[in-house]
Amino acid sequence: MYVGIRDVCLFQAGYGNIAEGMAQLELGYIELAVDRNMCVPAVDGSLGRPRLSIADELAAIKASEAYARQGIQITSLLLANNFNAQNQAAEIQWARKTLKAAEVVGADVVRIDAAMTGQKTLPPGRRVRIFASAVKEVLEKTAGGTVPLAVENHGLQGNDPQWLSSVLQQVGDERFGLTLDTANFYWAGYPLSRVYELVEQFASDTRHVHCKNIDYPSRYRRRRRPLGWEYGQYVAPIHQGNIDYSKIVQILAEAGYQGGLHIEDESLAKFGPAQRRRSLRQQVEYLTELVADFAPRLYWMG
Repeated sequence: MYVGIRDVCLFQAGYGNIAEGMAQLELGYIELAVDRNMCVPAVDGSLGRPRLSIADELAAIKASEAYARQGIQITSLLLANNFNAQNQAAEIQWARKTLKAAEVVGADVVRIDAAMTGQKTLPPGRRVRIFASAVKEVLEKTAGGTVPLAVENHGLQGNDPQWLSSVLQQVGDERFGLTLDTANFYWAGYPLSRVYELVEQFASDTRHVHCKNIDYPSRYRRRRRPLGWEYGQYVAPIHQGNIDYSKIVQILAEAGYQGGLHIEDESLAKFGPAQRRRSLRQQVEYLTELVADFAPRLYWMG
């Protein structure tokens, strides 16, 4: 396993650009959001501008090389897609082109969003069929590729274990799995013990991991809570929340996961500018120590 970070966290922490933030944090792995114009943040640009195209092979090579010159590997490409949008074909095309770009830049995975139009009103079986059908079409149109799609347990639909299990089963392809965001299950209202059970349930399907945390008062940790209850108040740095990431890493390691642990800290807005950078540094050190601690065990298990 290795430790990476989501691009936006660096800007939220106040770094002028990605290269500066990665150098300060001594990180070499990053995940990048891909917009609908097939562009990603420039390694030396400020938030929003300039951007680098990855729309074709040559552009993707140039983008990858720009990052590599700064000692940074692009590990994941992130989409905020909607597979039940009015123009579903455009959503499928976006995912297909991003998978192609991921092969070129050497990314491990393309993250797709579980959220879609109708997720609150359509029957469960219909929602599963719509999503699974779109995923299968993307995979068919990128046959021969090696980079997987990974749906995140995100929002209302994505944090429904039955929906996730049904989609995974209906797609039934090794190039499709889960972007596991442990704190999203906790955000969705599941008791802490149930969160660990869900991680165990989906560990073998995990292709990508997002790390963040929540620090609920003790009386709320073991009870069912409403979706997103008081998240803004209790969101916390990874090393300070209720979720024990040593347990998470152990579960994933035992399931054979060897990918990245990507920091997606959403607590930074609660701190001042200097504290934000210090908090990110502490989170990097915390996860790096966990990975290092498990490395000998992984070798032994292998």
